[in-house]
Amino acid sequence: MKQNDKPYWKESVECFLFIFIIMLLFIGTFIVSGQLTGTDWVSYFGGVSWDINTDILK
Repeated sequence: MKQNDKPYWKESVECFLFIFIIMLLFIGTFIVSGQLTGTDWVSYFGGVSWDINTDILK
């Protein structure tokens, strides 16, 4: 087995960055292709609402 000179945390950071870039490319492909064909994929996701129902607390 080959001896690895990199510390474990550097190797982990590289792995996470690589996965993050691949996911951005994957999801970005759907968004760009949707915009080119006239489908707005982003509108399918509901907005995030931080409103709290305060009637329960009364």
